[in-house]
Amino acid sequence: MRWLGQVAHNGHGILRVLDITKWRPLAAGLVALDHPWVTGICPTNGQPIWPQNVIFRTPPNDHATVTDDEILTKTGRYLADAVERSATLPEIPRGPLRRMPHAINYIHGSSHYNSGILLFNDFTEALAHFTDPAFRREIHRFVRTEQREVLMLFRQRDYSLREFAYFVGALRTLFPWFCNSNGPKGKVLWGNAAPYAAANLITGRWIDDVYALKTPGGAARVVRDPIAAGGYFPATYGHGRTTSRWPERMLAWLTYYRVRLRGGKGGMFFVDRREVYADQIDRRARLGLVDEPIAPL
Repeated sequence: MRWLGQVAHNGHGILRVLDITKWRPLAAGLVALDHPWVTGICPTNGQPIWPQNVIFRTPPNDHATVTDDEILTKTGRYLADAVERSATLPEIPRGPLRRMPHAINYIHGSSHYNSGILLFNDFTEALAHFTDPAFRREIHRFVRTEQREVLMLFRQRDYSLREFAYFVGALRTLFPWFCNSNGPKGKVLWGNAAPYAAANLITGRWIDDVYALKTPGGAARVVRDPIAAGGYFPATYGHGRTTSRWPERMLAWLTYYRVRLRGGKGGMFFVDRREVYADQIDRRARLGLVDEPIAPL
């Protein structure tokens, strides 16, 4: 039943993205270069927004090699840089300097600035939390109350691509929302590159933010206040299971082969990867390197 709900929910999101990328594409300059989606700075206190929007984190384990602030800042800055490419006027033409449509870049703004952020050490620890019914209820309460997206970041950099895929398959089975998988070790399923392993629960609240940019004063309205500290996850969690179940693994493998069947298009659904990254693909070919649209599991 959750998979069926996800098909409907994700289908609605796909139609919205097609609307703002192909049918009625958004223009450059809908936010300015000093907009918080570009700077990452909260206008009410002058501080970076990302640490202020952490709604849950586990204690770092002995294997952590970077601080949480570094993970938050690098990830947030990476997404904010995408928004900057569409905030720049005159418009940066499509090519190596701006690969994505403006709408996709604006979605990144909603994702990094307005999302509730959760920090875990690794996928096993995260799965033990998300399969804890009490933790899952808090996720639903947060989304229902705040009307925001959910962004998960992981401290572990040397991770298993297969375990990442299984984790995403689990979340797509536990929630009626799509979940993507981004990171530095290769493109997992529908995922893309990112400074650290990151997964997004696509609740659909980005639609309100990005469509607001089309209206007068919308750029100011999409700047959400920081999430009040201590409002969520008041108990101790992590009492769920630490291994994925066969339907979750099956979904991961079906998704994997579906993306592989797309060939050079890979996991980029709204743009043609072969055109967007033509320069990089050609450069790899000249070096005798094989193009890898999706990381092998």
